[in-house]
Amino acid sequence: MDSTKIRANDVAIILRPDFEEGQEWKGNFQIIIGGYGPVTLPEDNMRELVSMAMLMATSIPMMEQDVNFTERLMELCMKVYGDADDVMMSDVDGDFNIETKCVGGMQ
Repeated sequence: MDSTKIRANDVAIILRPDFEEGQEWKGNFQIIIGGYGPVTLPEDNMRELVSMAMLMATSIPMMEQDVNFTERLMELCMKVYGDADDVMMSDVDGDFNIETKCVGGMQ
C-alpha cells in the first residue's frame, strides 16, 4: 500500500490560509481537523485519533503565548523532521510530489 496517499481512517490537521488570490498572505489561517472515510476503526479509536489531533492543534495558540515553548518545540521539530523544505507537498486529490520526501511517524 502506498503510504503517501490519504487513506480511510486518516485524521489530519489542516492549516487553511486566509487569503484571496492575487493578494499577499498576511499569515492568518484557520485550523481544521478533518477525518477521511470510510471509517472502519471502532468509534473509540477514531475519537482517540481526533483527540490527539486536537491536542496537537492546541499547540499553535500555545506557541503564540509562550516563546520558550515555541523554541523547545522548534528544536525538537528540527531533530525529528528536519527542515520544512524537505516536507512532501500534496495536490488536492492527495497525490504527493515524488521529488520531495514525506515525514511523519507512528505513536
